[in-house]
Amino acid sequence: MQSRIGKIIVALCVLVCASMAFADVKVAEVFGDDMVLQRNLPVPVWGTASPGETITVSFKRQRHRATADAQGKWMVTLKPLKTSKREKKMVVTGSNTITFNGILVGEVWFCSGQSNMEERFRKSGGDRIDPEVFERDLSGFRYLPKKSGWRPLVEEEQHLISRVAYYFGMELYEELDVPVGLIIRASGGTSIQSWMSPAVAEEIRNELDIAENWREGREDSFPGVQFKEGLDPFVPVAICGVIWYQGERNAKTFTGFEYKDLLPRLIESWRGLWAERSGLGVRNFPFYYVQVPTQEDAPHNEFAWLRDGMRRTLDTTDNTGMAVFYDYGPSLHPENKEPAGQRLALWALAKDYGRTDLVYSGPLLDEVRMEGDKAVLSFKHVGGGLRNVSGGKDLKFFDIAGKDGKYQPAQAWIDGDTVVVRNAAIAEPVYVRYLHTKTKGDAEISLVNAEGLPASSFLTDDFIPPFRLRWKN
Repeated sequence: MQSRIGKIIVALCVLVCASMAFADVKVAEVFGDDMVLQRNLPVPVWGTASPGETITVSFKRQRHRATADAQGKWMVTLKPLKTSKREKKMVVTGSNTITFNGILVGEVWFCSGQSNMEERFRKSGGDRIDPEVFERDLSGFRYLPKKSGWRPLVEEEQHLISRVAYYFGMELYEELDVPVGLIIRASGGTSIQSWMSPAVAEEIRNELDIAENWREGREDSFPGVQFKEGLDPFVPVAICGVIWYQGERNAKTFTGFEYKDLLPRLIESWRGLWAERSGLGVRNFPFYYVQVPTQEDAPHNEFAWLRDGMRRTLDTTDNTGMAVFYDYGPSLHPENKEPAGQRLALWALAKDYGRTDLVYSGPLLDEVRMEGDKAVLSFKHVGGGLRNVSGGKDLKFFDIAGKDGKYQPAQAWIDGDTVVVRNAAIAEPVYVRYLHTKTKGDAEISLVNAEGLPASSFLTDDFIPPFRLRWKN
């Protein structure tokens, strides 16, 4: 009896080994018909096969071979490709042959975040792409949505594409006249830690002394969940950069104050992962994000601190950019997503595509100088000059505080390329803030540049949100 069982086990092992030996070659899900490959950079192509199997990848005039390792993983790297509007095919050959057709070469961007990045056009109603857009040549505009392969942009399927990603991508498509590919992976209501690997999330949690559960009750927001599903399968695809619209979840779960540290760590870890997987070294690819405009008041959230953390990331992390979107709040889901995409595209066009003539940001706080009872603020990105959006003399929504940190509403006015802030009752000001708290939670702003781009909200202190003092992690 035992001999018979032994023979059966041996037979099963032989069958399993045989099936492994002849496992089909597979390619990562980011590759497919109608895809766009990144131009002017090395292009990794990877997948799985039987251990020890030789795989050949052919594209245009390149032909590369790789051998699957003991885990069945393989990767080749195409040499940098030139822009191509003519559709080509890629052939991957091993124990079987895979052919991808309709491939273009241009600019590829990874589009990620939570619901405001995920939000798509509707099949009916007002949120529709202008029908005139579809009268143009859109053959070079492609996108990769969730649970689907690469797709061209057609009117009947516009409900599949992220609105923010569309407006961003269309600006590039029209300005650059090259193919544009958008990889869209976003998930509503998810936290920034869910887009980090579990190891990175735990490391930063310990460094910042955040509660073990991150004060998080949603499983899809737990550390690493979105990383596993929405990022890991796509690394190290060749991309120009990333656009990001996320943060609302962290503001609502009381980690908005830490976002000044969380966002840089996310960016650093993503860049490091791309370098590790590709073997090409760290490339500080562009990472541009929307400054969340929601204006709900504390103590119910930390949106003001979240926005300032985003602003501070510009100074602590290379090759980042921020689209100020405050003037389209206060809704958690602003109806008009077009300015968000367009303002992200301004950063890309100016920083990555040589449009040196563009003013690509609203005023960003640069320096605070105390002169007697006044705070004198200077800014980056003043463009054609600082302006008051209402046209009056006095700017609104500025507060000032002495060393006791007790803020009071302040008078503020434009003086050349600076803003002067004072309150007669505060003889020695120390701290200043703008758009931190308002009597109305609306989208009204005050300071812009001549190009109409709004100044970022800011605060110059590092005080823990006051309601935090009433509870512990």
